[in-house]
Amino acid sequence: MSQVDQSVPSGCESPMQVVADALHFFDQHFSEPIQIPSMAESLGISLDCLNFSFEHIRRVTPLQALREHRLNKLFVALTDQPRQDLGRAIRACGLAETTGVLALFEQEFGIDMPLFLHTCRRAADDRLFRLEHPDADALVLPI
Repeated sequence: MSQVDQSVPSGCESPMQVVADALHFFDQHFSEPIQIPSMAESLGISLDCLNFSFEHIRRVTPLQALREHRLNKLFVALTDQPRQDLGRAIRACGLAETTGVLALFEQEFGIDMPLFLHTCRRAADDRLFRLEHPDADALVLPI
């Protein structure tokens, strides 16, 4: 038995499945407050098993994975509806209690949120213009 195998918590034979189940849980409950110990209990596993599985498979803690999941949901929400209220979008993704959401967003995606929102809004305006003006000549600026 390898050294890693010896440190596997009891009842934690399938870390990959534990992570998959946890990610599914995140997807179903991301907008709600999630306590990691309560989530482990809901999944029918120990907190040690949950922590081990995320560390072994994803190299992050369950809390870090939850934050990444929520940030990804925020990214999609802002991309899909760039004119929505930012505070409402942050709350809807379960990030209202997270300190430094703007800095976390930039760290995760490499673009600051105001610039990202500006880009998404411009893209939405361009798509709308294209729908209203389907002919190719409408896309050429006069000289």
